[in-house]
Amino acid sequence: MNIRVHGSRGSHPVATTPDRIVEIQKELFNMFQESKARTWDEFSKYLSNQPRHKHQVYGGATTCLEVESDLLPMPLFFDAGTGLTTASVDSRSALCSNDFKRGKGEAAFFFTHTHWDHVAGLVTIPQIFMENNQFHFYGAHDDLEGRIQGLFDPRYFPVPYSLLKPRAHFHQIALGTSLRLGPVKIDHHPQSHPGGSFAYRVSDGKSVFVLATDTDLKNTNPPHLSPGDNIYSNADLLILDAHFSPEDFVNKEDFGHPDLETAIDFGIRENAKVLYLFHQSPFYTDKEVDDQLSRAWDYVKKNHPSSRTEIKVACDGDVLKI
Repeated sequence: MNIRVHGSRGSHPVATTPDRIVEIQKELFNMFQESKARTWDEFSKYLSNQPRHKHQVYGGATTCLEVESDLLPMPLFFDAGTGLTTASVDSRSALCSNDFKRGKGEAAFFFTHTHWDHVAGLVTIPQIFMENNQFHFYGAHDDLEGRIQGLFDPRYFPVPYSLLKPRAHFHQIALGTSLRLGPVKIDHHPQSHPGGSFAYRVSDGKSVFVLATDTDLKNTNPPHLSPGDNIYSNADLLILDAHFSPEDFVNKEDFGHPDLETAIDFGIRENAKVLYLFHQSPFYTDKEVDDQLSRAWDYVKKNHPSSRTEIKVACDGDVLKI
C-alpha cells in the first residue's frame, strides 16, 4: 500500500512566490559550488544531506491523499482539498488514467470533514464533469450530499451541481461501523475539532495507516480511549495533525489543532512505526517547517529516548510506502 500526498498544508493553500524561487536558485548555485559535484547523481546525493528548505519547497496545497493498492476495486482518496487539483493533472495519479480520460473512471472519496481546506479542490477537477465518470462519496457526517452540493452554490461557483449529480453516489457511514472496499478494511472515529472531524484507519491485511488530521486530541485519553488499544494504535504509518509550534499554540487551544509536542507524545504513546507530522500552519515558511522537524527530533531524544518511532514531516509530492 502506498500513500501519495497531493496536499499537506493546513487551513488554506500557500503560493510559492517568485522571490522564493530565486532564493532557492541562489542556494542551489552556492551548494553546487561547495559540493564540487561533477554529475547530477553526485549533486543529488549532496542535496539529500541538506535541509529541505535550501533546495525544495514543502508545497502549499491543502489536504488530499491518494491510496494506491492493487487490492482496491477503485482509486481511493482521503479529502479533496486543493491537493486534488494537483492530482487531477499529475500523470502518476489514478485520476489521469486512460479510464478517466475516456469517461470510464470510478473513484471513492472519504472525508475527514467538510471545512473548505478539505473540499475546495473537488469543484476544480475536470474529471468530475466528464460524462460517465463515477464518484463515490463516503462520510460519517450528517447530510453529506447537502454539504457537497453546497460547493456548487451559484453565488460562489458557476457550474451547477446538476452536472455532477447523476454520477455522484453518496454512502453514509454509520457511526462505529467498519466497511470494506474489496479486502481493504476502513474504520473511523470521531475527533475533537470545531464542526467535528473523523479519523480513518485503513488496513489491507498487510499494513495499516491512520489518518488523524484536524483534531486537537482532546478526546484521546480515558475514558474516551484506552491508550495502545484504539483506532490510532500500532499503525505502520500515522499521519497526524501537528499544526502549531508550542509557542504558536498559546491562545489557540480552541482552534482544533494540537501543538507539535502533544502530537509527538500521542504518536509515540500509540506506538506508530512512522509518525508523519501533517497539516502544517500555512504561515510557516519552508525553513520554519524544517525547524519543526528538527525540533521534533530533539524533543524525542530528550523526552522519549527509547522510542523507535520514526518522525517525518509532510511534504506535497511524498509517496509513503508501507
